[in-house]
Amino acid sequence: MKKILFLLPFILTLSSCFLSKQNTETVYLEEVTASADDSELSYQGSRTMLCDLVHTELDLKFNFLEKTATGKALLSLKPHFYPQDSVQIDARGFEIRKIALVSNNSKIPLKYSYNNLIISIKLDKFYSRKDTFKLAIDYTAFPDRLPEGGSWAIKSDKGLYFIDNESNNPQFWTQGETQSNSAWFPTIDAPNQKTTQDISLTVPKDFKTLSNGILIKSIENEDGTRTDRWVQTKPHAPYLVMIAAGRYEILENSWNDLAVNVYAEPSQTKKAKHLFEKTDKMLSFYSEKLNYEFAWDKYSQIIVRQFVSGAMENTSATVFGNYVLNYDNETERREYETVVAHELSHHWFGDLVTCESWANLPLNESFATYFEYLWIEHEYGRAEADAHLKSDYNSYMFEYIFKNEDLIRFYHKHRDDMFDGHSYQKGSLILHYLRKIVGDEAFWKSLELYLKRNEFKSVEIHDLRLAFEEVTGQDLNWFFNEFFLNKGFPELTVTTEQITENKVFRVSISQTQDIKKAPLYRLPLYVDFYFEDTVLRREIVVNQREQHFYFKFDKKPLLTIVDAENALPGKIRHLKTLEQYLVQGQRSTLYRDVTEVLDVLKTQAPSDEINTVYIKILEHPYAPLRKRALAQLKVKPTDKIYAQYKSKLESIIETDQDSEIRALAKSKLMK
Repeated sequence: MKKILFLLPFILTLSSCFLSKQNTETVYLEEVTASADDSELSYQGSRTMLCDLVHTELDLKFNFLEKTATGKALLSLKPHFYPQDSVQIDARGFEIRKIALVSNNSKIPLKYSYNNLIISIKLDKFYSRKDTFKLAIDYTAFPDRLPEGGSWAIKSDKGLYFIDNESNNPQFWTQGETQSNSAWFPTIDAPNQKTTQDISLTVPKDFKTLSNGILIKSIENEDGTRTDRWVQTKPHAPYLVMIAAGRYEILENSWNDLAVNVYAEPSQTKKAKHLFEKTDKMLSFYSEKLNYEFAWDKYSQIIVRQFVSGAMENTSATVFGNYVLNYDNETERREYETVVAHELSHHWFGDLVTCESWANLPLNESFATYFEYLWIEHEYGRAEADAHLKSDYNSYMFEYIFKNEDLIRFYHKHRDDMFDGHSYQKGSLILHYLRKIVGDEAFWKSLELYLKRNEFKSVEIHDLRLAFEEVTGQDLNWFFNEFFLNKGFPELTVTTEQITENKVFRVSISQTQDIKKAPLYRLPLYVDFYFEDTVLRREIVVNQREQHFYFKFDKKPLLTIVDAENALPGKIRHLKTLEQYLVQGQRSTLYRDVTEVLDVLKTQAPSDEINTVYIKILEHPYAPLRKRALAQLKVKPTDKIYAQYKSKLESIIETDQDSEIRALAKSKLMK
């Protein structure tokens, strides 16, 4: 899921458990969110699996004016391990007409109790884990009558929404995350369940429908309606079940013989086509890098009105709020393209392999956020990807001002609290650091193993660790304990010194973070030493409060960069001389390094040396850095580099692809 987290000068994006007692008289407890004094958080683990939801069959009809759904549900279940003679089904605010056991084409009425949240059903006998039983439930759902719930992240939890229901252009759609689908169909509404499905939707005949899986049949009825049947044969979590319908146009496309369609209202088709035009390239990129081809039967993307969150990765049928079409230029379109990349990546991380509890939500959202970076890096280059990662960093750091939590946190008040800058942006930063530590090949091989070992299953954080350990041969408990199972971030102070008598160069590093707010870290880092004609890279491990690292060189380095890959998910304070910053501006092309140089040089009086660095940065492939360097460049006709300056600006006017940069260069040249 993608969400807007904060309104800052830049757009920052993001996107429970039930406790059971195992005995013959099962007790179902609602989520406990805090202690009596509301000062202590309670443990929120995965929901106990007494019964497994195997298959869900729904036959649904809708009343737009009353905002109701009348359904016939057929649920196939089996005891998970222990024998069961009862089962509890989530169903919020239903009118229950009939519940029966389906056996040998006959229906046996069952006794049940219902408290408007849970249907407690007494079965006809004990069933073992080798048995499958089927429940038929006839009901009407009244989602609009439910008390308003939700949070700042997911604004409502009514599950099914009728939009503009009294107009001549109504639509409906669903939003199941976290546990809201039980507001429109009976289910076991927990992320550690996996079900296949068969859903029939009866709608006005001029409507287009969408659900998970494949449309296998469409029948026109005599009353002016049409019934569409959608079937998904691969299991997924109940919160990923979706339905939608309205007067849509379908923009058809394909990838590897797979339907890749976009549902948009007629007035939206031009912008929608442009926004989603790279979906097929994303499918290829993710499938190839993960060595795991897209697992689902199709991929559809639908734009809806008044969506209660940013977007939602329902399996094979992603929903987007129509805000994604609010772009006026290519820069803005690319921002929304990252939402497309985010939701698509969930079809591996979240839909195929699902967090078993909301405490493990980063296994869904950290990956989807980092895959935004990976897509940008692949399609547009590392500098633009690093700029995007800097936005993730800024978002997390802003949240850190008032919130400092473990990334995987089993103690929280409510499952919605997990949807924050920790689960999304901080997790993305940590995955980036992990990638740089183990190397690209090991990173992708580990993800491949993780996906193939856990496909169509639910997981916890240790499943990810074990995959990385098996591939790399390393014990990575230290990394996961420090970064995934702990809070805070590393803060380093760096100083360098040449010890001239024996040609030894010293790098001193202190960990300065508050140990009450973060651990003392073990930090593998690359250090680059710049000389006139070469750059030497060394690897160090920072694991103490204060450390000194000694290197023997024939000459003193012109510049030292600690964390040379710009990968550390934290802060580094390294005060350099102006001469060192000038070398950094001339020699390094990484986004963070160049940005740091521009920040420092902006405070300095113009000089030929500084302007030469600006002219060098004008060759950078990332337009925002070129634009900033050009804006800071101040050369007078009497300066020694004026001829070089003039030639460079003339070249920019002729060749730069960015119109704003061309215009700025022209205005400077005319002065």
